Amino acid sequence: MSEKVKSQHPDAKRQFDRRGRRTGLAIVILAAVLLEAMAAVQYYYTRGILERSLEKQVLIMLRSAAMRLDGHLNAVADQASSQVWHAQQHIDDPGYMETMVKNLVKSGGHSVLGVGVGFIPYYYPEKGRWYEPYARRTGDSVEVEQIGSELHDYLELGFYKSSIKGDTLHWTTPYMDNMGAKNMVVTYSLPLRDSRGCPVAALGIDVATDWISESLRKISLYPSSFCLVLTEEGDVVAAPDDSICSRELVDTIASQMINPAVKKVEKANGVTSFEFYDKAKGRSGRVYYARKTNAPKWMMVKGVYDDEAFGELAQMQRNILWLTIAGVLVLGLIIMLFAHNGRKLHDTLLQQQRTNNELQIANGIQQALLPLDEPLLRDDARVQVEGRLIPAREVGGDLYNMFVCDGKLFFCIGDVSGKGVPAALIMAVTQTLFHNVAAEESNPARIMERMNVTACRNNEAGMFVTLFIGVLDLSTGHLDYCNGGHERPLLTDGARWSVLQCTPNMPIGLFDDFAYEMQQTTIAPGATLFLYTDGLTEARNARNELLGRNRVMQLMDSCNGLAPKAMVDKVVAGIKQYAGQVEPSDDLTLLAIKFNA
Repeated sequence: MSEKVKSQHPDAKRQFDRRGRRTGLAIVILAAVLLEAMAAVQYYYTRGILERSLEKQVLIMLRSAAMRLDGHLNAVADQASSQVWHAQQHIDDPGYMETMVKNLVKSGGHSVLGVGVGFIPYYYPEKGRWYEPYARRTGDSVEVEQIGSELHDYLELGFYKSSIKGDTLHWTTPYMDNMGAKNMVVTYSLPLRDSRGCPVAALGIDVATDWISESLRKISLYPSSFCLVLTEEGDVVAAPDDSICSRELVDTIASQMINPAVKKVEKANGVTSFEFYDKAKGRSGRVYYARKTNAPKWMMVKGVYDDEAFGELAQMQRNILWLTIAGVLVLGLIIMLFAHNGRKLHDTLLQQQRTNNELQIANGIQQALLPLDEPLLRDDARVQVEGRLIPAREVGGDLYNMFVCDGKLFFCIGDVSGKGVPAALIMAVTQTLFHNVAAEESNPARIMERMNVTACRNNEAGMFVTLFIGVLDLSTGHLDYCNGGHERPLLTDGARWSVLQCTPNMPIGLFDDFAYEMQQTTIAPGATLFLYTDGLTEARNARNELLGRNRVMQLMDSCNGLAPKAMVDKVVAGIKQYAGQVEPSDDLTLLAIKFNA
């Protein structure tokens, strides 16, 4: 019997090892899936922020291009309109017409290639059926010739037909003018009328499409991005040369814009976008376009390649992927070793205990970073301040800070993206950074900008911090402040609470060139400024309902007339009563500042 047991012991050990390996493999797969899911969520969240920022930049550039184009085209139209009255007073003098078109070319700038006047048949009997004096720019000189003939029957051209019908402010689609400008042009035309008010001629000003393309080339977002101008029917008005954007790609984009089958995304700001693929370069991208508000109502188009707009983000995602793979491999090795060695499992438990102890120590260090007892604040009757930070875990990512310097109260409150130790590290760095920068600078926007540049440096994890910075003059109650994507503070005069108006600047740690905007207000004596993190509004009860802004305002109404410490105590008690036994999911930070003057 004992021999049988001995023979079964190796089998049981092998079964145990197999179960351990299967369990370890399942854990490794689960860890890999979770890590990759976290990386994907972070990637798409960050990409969303970058896309929204890109859309704003593109909108600004499209408007800038449209304004630049409208400015020149309007100048051409105004110049033509100013000559109409004089021309109509001399409508029976062909010599005056030749002088007028010549003067229009001279004063029109290099973008105006030529100006012509096409008259109705036999208006001047001595000139015959066709009479179209045309002034053409040749180098630095202007030449005038009569180009109307059977070979150049301007009576059949669009600009003439439209004007003779009486249409004004008419811009043609681009066309090749072989007889007049001898170039690709768009023509602005308007009618000339006789003494009875009947249209007898069409005045046309030819503007070079090359000038429009050259003008748009100066508006660039990325090295390979490009601008186009198209008509609503998809005709190309202006495009860059082939080295920037091939003619094949221009035609593809023009056809996709008018193709209802192409999936397009309508933006709230009036911009429409869709995806494209450049076969010649093997690159994908996105087209953004919007219609000009002024005539001619052409489409302003901006093309951006994905690898330029999101290349760094994609590289960061690949780095995270490799790090995830490496981490999973290491985790798998550790689990397999644990399956074969119970002692190592015991060591892991001991290590976990040590980690918990270290987290407790880290929590104490983090609490020590907070301004618990500021001597200048304690002895200053002009202001009362109370702050409270309640982390959801051993360590958290919320922060607040305050100190008095030169009769001013410098304070901040912030919330680091993410949870746990990484957020706590960023919190500690941000606390120190605020103290160091604010000691040299009193403008909240510049403090925010300097902190943002440092926070963006080597920020491969993509973490960011929502931050509110204020500087309160304790003598006057004047408050300078800057809000970096944080919850807007509440302000009460002792009777009614209101939300402080804040410009929605970006959180720090995302874009190192973002320009922050400072705002100003004055706090009345006896007023209280109440700042908080989203752990207040996002507190949940047993039914998984958020506390929300409305309940927060009701809770704050019950705090009117209280000192800052009593106010903070009452808010904390109100949150605990609302949440009941539900554990908080986010850190909670409160900061109350009462200005006594």
